Amino acid sequence: MLRSILVTTFGLSLTLGGCGSAVDVGGDTDEGSSSGTAASTSGNVTTAPGVTTSDTADSVGVTTSPATTDTPAETGDASTTGDDGGFISPDTGNETSTEPQPNGAQCAAAPECDSGFCYVIPQVGGVCSECLVDEDCDTGTCSLDAVGYAICTDGSQGNMCNTDEGCAGDLVCTELVDAGGIVNTSFCSQCGPSAPCDGEEICAPVYDLGNLGGYFACADPGTVENGQGCPVMDGDSACASGHCGLANLFGFAELGVCGECNIDADCPEVDQTCVPPEAGMGGLTPAFCM
Repeated sequence: MLRSILVTTFGLSLTLGGCGSAVDVGGDTDEGSSSGTAASTSGNVTTAPGVTTSDTADSVGVTTSPATTDTPAETGDASTTGDDGGFISPDTGNETSTEPQPNGAQCAAAPECDSGFCYVIPQVGGVCSECLVDEDCDTGTCSLDAVGYAICTDGSQGNMCNTDEGCAGDLVCTELVDAGGIVNTSFCSQCGPSAPCDGEEICAPVYDLGNLGGYFACADPGTVENGQGCPVMDGDSACASGHCGLANLFGFAELGVCGECNIDADCPEVDQTCVPPEAGMGGLTPAFCM
C-alpha cells in the first residue's frame, strides 16, 4: 500500500514518494460491500473514491474524531487547452506544450495523463493511474499500489476495493476502518455485513498496519490470540482471553485488539493495573496487567 500517501492523509508529515502496497477509499457498501459511494469525477479527475467533505463519520464498532481536509476542487475544467493540445498557464496566460504523462507522474487533471485517469488524494495531490474506481477495470478492483499509483488488481483477498463485484469469487468489499471518507479503507474480505460467517463463527479483522491494510476473515469463538484484531461489537467472544480492548490509531479511529484485560478488575492481582492496547505502524500491542 502507499504508506506515505495514506499516513500523510492521516496528518503525519510524509510525502508521496515512499510507497509500500495498497488501501482504496470505498465504493457502495453497507460496510459489507464497500466503504462509501463511487468517487465523483469531472473529466476523469477524482479525489480518492469515497471521499466526502464530512468532518466525522459514525460506523458500528469504530470511533472517529473530526478530520479537516483541504479537498482539491474537481479539476476536469481546471486547465484550458488550445487547438494544439497545449495548456494555458493560469498565472501567465501563456500557452505551453505539455505532453500527457505516464502512470506514476503527478497530475492535476485527466488530460495530463496518457491513461486519462488522474487519481487525486486530498492533502497529497494527483497521480496518473490505470483507474479511479473498480468499474474502470475489466476485472478486479482499483487499488493504490506499491508502484506509486492506482492499478487494476485481480480482486484477491486484501486488495483495496469499492465494489463486491470487483472482488474475486465469494469475497466481498468490506470497510476495515472508518476513516471518515478521507481515504478508502475497504478491502476484499471473506466476510462482512452483507456476507456473514457460517454458524457461530465471528467476522474478525485481520490488520496489516505496517502497510495500512488488511481484511476480514471468519474465526471460531474464543480463538483470536492476544495482539490480534477483534470486532469491537461482540469482540470479547472472539478473543481467547475474553477481552477485546480499543486501541487508538493515529488519533482518528479505534481498533479492537484482544488482550489480557479491559479494566483493572480483569487483572488477577488486586494491585495490578490494566495497561490499554496500542496501534501504530509497528502493529498492535495488546492490553496487559502490570
